[in-house]
Amino acid sequence: MASGNREPASAVEGREAPRVLFEETVRCPGCGSQDMRVVAYLVKVRFFDEVVLEFGECPECGFVHRDVYLASYGEPARLEVRVTRESGDYLLVKSSSATVIVPELEIEITPGPAAQGYITTARGVLERVAEILSEVCRESDEGCAKKLEEVRRALRGETDFTLIVEDPLGRSAVVRLP
Repeated sequence: MASGNREPASAVEGREAPRVLFEETVRCPGCGSQDMRVVAYLVKVRFFDEVVLEFGECPECGFVHRDVYLASYGEPARLEVRVTRESGDYLLVKSSSATVIVPELEIEITPGPAAQGYITTARGVLERVAEILSEVCRESDEGCAKKLEEVRRALRGETDFTLIVEDPLGRSAVVRLP
């Protein structure tokens, strides 16, 4: 494992460049190759202070690893916000260890072995769900089509919803957008 403070070739003027926290070569969970290189960067992000961005790709099979999480974490966290037309939207750092729940829509997104972290909004979570449902729903599946329409109503702001993020490692955060 190597670490360093190398800066990218160019940084946006007036902004601090990401700092490399570590680089290491690991075993690929996809094919078992010992040549998968993973790099973690420490990045300052508005609203969240410091965030770690991890990226790795296997040169043998193309497996990609991505994760995003708060740099300072520790205690298990349960974050809950109510999303309404009046409240606006919320920004979310969802780590690979977090479960996302939208109880009104009976949505639960649980982490698996290849789970990835990401930064999105509360509505962005529903956009991902809508995208998946639109790909898997068959015309004959009325239940799936109904669920897709419920998600779309929430996206249009016609239905309020609760966003719950449960992270046993406390690496996720939710903040209200201004």
